[in-house]
Amino acid sequence: MAENSNKNIKERVLSFVKKEKRPDTEEGESRVLSRENILVFVFAYVVSISLWFAVNLNGIFNVTVQMPLEVGNIPDDMALTNQLPQYVEVNLSGTALPLINLYNNPPSIPIDVEDSEVNLFNQVRQQMNSFQEVDVSKVEPLLVAVNLEEKISKKVPIRFEWDIEFELRYGFISQPKITPDSIEVTGAVSQVNALTEWRIPETITLSEVRTDVDETIEITNTNPLLETLLESVQFTADVSEFTESEINVYIRTRDLPRGQSITYNPSSITIKYDVPLEQFSEIADQIPYAVYVPYQKIEEDETGFVTPDIELTATKYALKLRSFQPKAVAYFSVVDQ
Repeated sequence: MAENSNKNIKERVLSFVKKEKRPDTEEGESRVLSRENILVFVFAYVVSISLWFAVNLNGIFNVTVQMPLEVGNIPDDMALTNQLPQYVEVNLSGTALPLINLYNNPPSIPIDVEDSEVNLFNQVRQQMNSFQEVDVSKVEPLLVAVNLEEKISKKVPIRFEWDIEFELRYGFISQPKITPDSIEVTGAVSQVNALTEWRIPETITLSEVRTDVDETIEITNTNPLLETLLESVQFTADVSEFTESEINVYIRTRDLPRGQSITYNPSSITIKYDVPLEQFSEIADQIPYAVYVPYQKIEEDETGFVTPDIELTATKYALKLRSFQPKAVAYFSVVDQ
């Protein structure tokens, strides 16, 4: 069976060389020679490549391989206090085939957490014992410190920034809410106790807002020494259209000593403010602001004019102070006899 197969291959090669033209003319001879030259060249090229690989694969090469570190089992009530490197850089020398295998499939280097300091050079050499044709020349880092502490959990508030631009005359009618507003963090005592809040680095950016806000914010954990179970929070806020309103409020004096009185000119301040449309009728008959001057400000003044303080008293409404006039008022002090 094998002889017949070889015979068929030989006949195909000869038919390729002698196809169509007999070598009884110059053209036929030239074509036969050309095909024979091609076959000789291909055969020589394959042989030369094979010889090159045979010679060079037995040479000595140097290569740097990144080998992953594999941390041993940590007790359930303990946690790492320092971040261990994910990889160790190992300089190896040896013949080509073993180095190629190691480069494509680097072995894991085990770390025993019971040791406070691990010599990675020794660990790598132990892993390389099965590769007799490979030598370890350098390991970086050479030593790794392993520190464990008691594991604890703690809840901290969640914080992040937002940049929201509203359409004209629109705005928040209540303080935005984060739900849930805190996150439980687990890790080593020193790591967890240092936390006062969990800050999300991303900023919520919205523009031309005119409806209520409801956004899902992903929780990102960039510290591998800490564990969290919360994956996302909801950022919500009520938005409304505002309209302008105006009111006159009399000026009062706070902390006025007994037996004294203060008269202002003018005696009232005109306040302009924005109010949500749905709250406009409800607040129409109220005085939502108080205007006052602390007596200490009068005592310290040398000009005869003071700037009143404006205080929002109707705090259940989402009012926004726009302006007040006048900015400063004259005052007169009267001492009772």
